[in-house]
Amino acid sequence: ECDKNPMLRVEFEAVHEALSHVKPLNLDGGVILISDEVVAFSLGEMLNMQTAVIHAEKVDPRIPELFTVINQQFCAHQYIDVPFINREQDLGQPGLRKAKRSYHPDHMVEKYQICLKTP
Repeated sequence: ECDKNPMLRVEFEAVHEALSHVKPLNLDGGVILISDEVVAFSLGEMLNMQTAVIHAEKVDPRIPELFTVINQQFCAHQYIDVPFINREQDLGQPGLRKAKRSYHPDHMVEKYQICLKTP
């Protein structure tokens, strides 16, 4: 769908860049394999001693339940002693916001978008 949606295209390029530079960016990663095929992956890093940030999480769209599995397993294995996980922005998308709230966050930060008014 990236060719149809410019926002998805930009996201694809950002994730591709991150995957291409995992070591220099000091990113952590995790994958789920089914029959030797990657069906889910996650990328994150430590923000500070108390907080890990999950930058990207992608799953095979035919198996949407993998979002819960990759999230839980990646954090349980990579960030087991980290008290806070920052799931980044939900971009105002109802599905993402619902998913974030289902984890009972400690807090959520209000975000605002500024747009130039066209004459």
